[in-house]
Amino acid sequence: MAQNMLVSVAKALVKGKLHVGKLSGFERFILSQFGLPDRVTTMLAATNFEPYLIDPKFNYKLLAESTHANIELFNRIKERFPFDLVMVPYWLGLMWMGVAELGVKFKIDEGRVSYAVDYPLKGMGDVRAMAPLTELSGYFKMAMDIHREVQRDQVLTFVCDGPWDLAMLLRGDQNLPKDFRIYKDYVETTDPARKERIRKYGDPDLWPAIMDLTTRIAIQNFTLVREYGINMMGATMVDQFATEPVLGIDDFTKYVLPYIQRALDALGGKVGMTYVVTSPQKFEKLLSHPTLGKTLALFGYTNYIFPTTPEGLTLPEYDERMMELAARNKKAYMYLIHGKFIRDATERELEDAVTRICQMATGKRVGLTINVPTVAPGTDLKKIDLILSSVEKYGRY
Repeated sequence: MAQNMLVSVAKALVKGKLHVGKLSGFERFILSQFGLPDRVTTMLAATNFEPYLIDPKFNYKLLAESTHANIELFNRIKERFPFDLVMVPYWLGLMWMGVAELGVKFKIDEGRVSYAVDYPLKGMGDVRAMAPLTELSGYFKMAMDIHREVQRDQVLTFVCDGPWDLAMLLRGDQNLPKDFRIYKDYVETTDPARKERIRKYGDPDLWPAIMDLTTRIAIQNFTLVREYGINMMGATMVDQFATEPVLGIDDFTKYVLPYIQRALDALGGKVGMTYVVTSPQKFEKLLSHPTLGKTLALFGYTNYIFPTTPEGLTLPEYDERMMELAARNKKAYMYLIHGKFIRDATERELEDAVTRICQMATGKRVGLTINVPTVAPGTDLKKIDLILSSVEKYGRY
């Protein structure tokens, strides 16, 4: 598969330069990263597509039990909606990260994605007792079986959690930020009396111990996946919950980034990282950062967590600025149309939104990927067709 991917990249560049042949979806996406393809690229995060919208026979309990059901649903979504890229082929919630095998208890219902209800790291004793997995098993192995099977026929980038996000899953999102604040207050104060009071309130040694553990788990997870035969080209380590509003940029770079860097170094530079920011201004400022600048230059041209209007649309002035930065740096802008807006907007409002961002990109001659990250419950599927037809109509370069 790695060879097939390299061949696909080479074919895309040749087709783009010589303007011969019909582009595949992947070839269109690759060209958008280096220049301009024939039209705006489209992407769908399949795992956030509500299963029953395709067929009532699919539900989250079935999908948590059957490898075949996940592959079938993934293929049916691909056939029904001709997005250029369809990513993430398993409907397992966060169980596939390997954390279920480490002790996180999940609630599995038919009607909603599996969610955590109990966490194994209650205190320092649990941290000392836990160790990284030594082999793929359970839901983690099931997900990799699905991923490997799908990768036989199409390009599929592997993405998995890094140290902070794994810590959130193993400790709980209510507890880990509090652990971090206790640790930060303790190491930053020079007042012995305050240090004593902090220790009476909580354990300042807990957060770094958890992060050391989850750094080792992250390294091992990527190692096990690679050894299992998953193609690692473009593999990325994600700590999306280590950004605002959970953590400020200064806290992230000072306290969390060193753990991520340790994991990346241990993996020999074969895995990238993802960090997202909340505004074009912060994005532009961080491009000069020696570490974050590199990952933002690759993955940061996106409105993923930008502020939105009450309807769920990114502020237009943010799009304008990101397009300017993308044009200046010869990159593509990934524009997410959030599920809330897709579900609630009228067809005219949705078409207007797609038209506006497409015409902005074609007018400025900037590469653009329109990403549908979520197809929410209650969404009229004709709206997904409308997005694709609007891109075909208004997204030609």
